[in-house]
Amino acid sequence: MTAVIPAPPAVSRHRARVNFAIFAVVVAGGGWVFAALDRAAGESTGAATTTSTSGSTLGQGLWLLVPALTALALHFFGKDGAGPLGLTLRFAGRVRWFAFAVALYPAATALCVALATATGAATFSLTPAAGKPALAEAFAAALAFLLVKNLLEELIFRGYATRTAMALGLPGIAPHVLVGVLWAVWHLPLYLVWMRAADFAVTTSLPWVWFLPLFNAGIVAVAVLYGELRVRTGSIWPGVAMHTVSNALVTPLLLNGHLRLEGHADAWIGIASHSIASMVIFGGLGLLLHRLRLGKQGVVPGRPENPGRAR
Repeated sequence: MTAVIPAPPAVSRHRARVNFAIFAVVVAGGGWVFAALDRAAGESTGAATTTSTSGSTLGQGLWLLVPALTALALHFFGKDGAGPLGLTLRFAGRVRWFAFAVALYPAATALCVALATATGAATFSLTPAAGKPALAEAFAAALAFLLVKNLLEELIFRGYATRTAMALGLPGIAPHVLVGVLWAVWHLPLYLVWMRAADFAVTTSLPWVWFLPLFNAGIVAVAVLYGELRVRTGSIWPGVAMHTVSNALVTPLLLNGHLRLEGHADAWIGIASHSIASMVIFGGLGLLLHRLRLGKQGVVPGRPENPGRAR
């Protein structure tokens, strides 16, 4: 007797659009509301780090938690047929994709550091600044916090946002760009309200008027890579691994004094997301994965896809 496999639920573009609009309002506006709540409660802002809970506020916690809860609520109660949230660890080529995710940022960082030091745009030392932990110690100390933080962040932006954006019927990489724009906007309260001014000063030499456009472009570029990784595997976990490694490596390199960039070199050959080098490397890899997927699968641009199914 032949087993009958039930057909996947049909995607409702209308429902997906409504859900994505609600989600976008919460994600884009929530941080500013929570920052205002911090100020009203007398919470001290401008003291947070990005690799631990040190200096964090209630508002900053809500900034991460509320979008995740919104995504879960919309997924379970606003049925749009766009597929699961990508929490599976069972997908084809699992070892290969995890190896790619873990190795990519160290390799890209090593390349940028080598180019920057070879051209005199930066100096690098394995010895951290006085009072700062060694690189391996800082990396290891940040992993537990970053794993939890990035699980929530990837659930929000790849688990829910990518699978929903893919159901909107947008052509090419437009779903990833849409998610990237929302991801960039979501980050703004972190940089403008909660982040330590001293940490920002060593992250970039640029004034806000130049940093923000480059940062937004960099986030959109890397969103293409993260989004394609999510669609290709049907899982958020390779993205969680890549995100965690990148944060745990890049942040101490900059904040602990290992890498010192001269002039405005951070804007063109730096290791943070606002650099031209970062956009070329990660955006280029994202575009390559996208083209390979379309060529292999014969996916028609603009046709709704189901990111919950491994590709």
